[in-house]
Amino acid sequence: MYKPPQWHQNANRGSQLADPVVTIQELSRFRALRNTRIDYALVFTNSQGNLDTYLPPHRPSRTELATRGWSTVYEVDTGVHDASALLSLPSDNDAFLFDVSLECTWQVTAPAAFVASGERDVPALIRRIVDDTVRPVLRQYPMLSSAAAEKAAQSTLEGIGPFGESAGLRIRCGIQIRQDEAAQQHARELREIEFARIKLAPEHTLRMQTAELEAERALATSRLLHRVELQNQELSHERQLARGQQELQLQEVEIKKIEYYTYWLERGGPAAMGFHLARHPEDAQLVMNNLRQDQLQAMQNQLQVALQALGGGPGGLEEHQLDEPRRLAAGVIREVLSAKLAPGNSHTVHEVAPLPGGADLPGSVPPPHAAPPSAVPDPPAAPQAGPGPQRTEPFEDAHLFGYRVPNPPPAR
Repeated sequence: MYKPPQWHQNANRGSQLADPVVTIQELSRFRALRNTRIDYALVFTNSQGNLDTYLPPHRPSRTELATRGWSTVYEVDTGVHDASALLSLPSDNDAFLFDVSLECTWQVTAPAAFVASGERDVPALIRRIVDDTVRPVLRQYPMLSSAAAEKAAQSTLEGIGPFGESAGLRIRCGIQIRQDEAAQQHARELREIEFARIKLAPEHTLRMQTAELEAERALATSRLLHRVELQNQELSHERQLARGQQELQLQEVEIKKIEYYTYWLERGGPAAMGFHLARHPEDAQLVMNNLRQDQLQAMQNQLQVALQALGGGPGGLEEHQLDEPRRLAAGVIREVLSAKLAPGNSHTVHEVAPLPGGADLPGSVPPPHAAPPSAVPDPPAAPQAGPGPQRTEPFEDAHLFGYRVPNPPPAR
């Protein structure tokens, strides 16, 4: 039967080891050696303290196990292992500590020497050796001289030779010395300030160019807006002028309309009705009826005035004043009876009965003198009368059918 080992790490090939001694087993003459891994070295000890080493893949025979008198066997891992450590070592000023980083590899080359040394923690051994070697060197350098301090420390480690040989180890170690965090932060801030200073000149130039371009763009925009506003004002002014001219033209048209309507309305009677008939031909029957009524009423009024003027008695004229009025009255009567009646009601007058007072009217009355063109416009041509004596025209100052003489239209 196998006796359980006195020390066992349960380590595998990928395990991170601090102690390369994996197993310690007590031997007995009457018990066989337990199975061991082929890649481990075996260190046998006896009661006199002698050490016998069997490097892999060598193993002792059964005869040697029985005759050599070994009491204990150590299984030692001889593989290459990594170790890292971070130390804080002082600079020339105790207030500032260097950050020392170690990246090392170690391997057991003499298993018997390692077992005899009694070391149980290889990374701790490395830290002690580095601390004892590097601390006096870093004391000579200030915090800001970390690069020089690192170079000197590396040279010192190389100068002492392969350390760890006394413990049966091969140790290779790389060292990195950095400033502390406060110094690094200070250096970063100084670098940022320097970068900002370097960037300041081109950035200032860029900002000046940007400001100039913005000012030019704003000025160009203002000029364009001013030009647009000026054009809008000019267009508005032109529209106002055109609107004023149109209003003046409309006023002129209204004035002409007023003069035109006034002219025809002032003439009254047939002229006014003819104007209305020209605008509204559908009212022809109504216009003709009104025209006949107006003509008859005007004829009655004129006859009554003429008879009253020519007759005797109160309101009549003196005898010496009746010659000319009688001739005028006779002409008016002929005009009314011969030309002013509507068709079917007109009669040709050949003879006129004697007027009151015993005066006989002549057969014809010479036409009065025509009014000047500037005073009264030429009336429209009258319809032709039937055969008979020549028609007598009314007096130029007499009212026709009871209407006053219209004002002439303004000269155009």
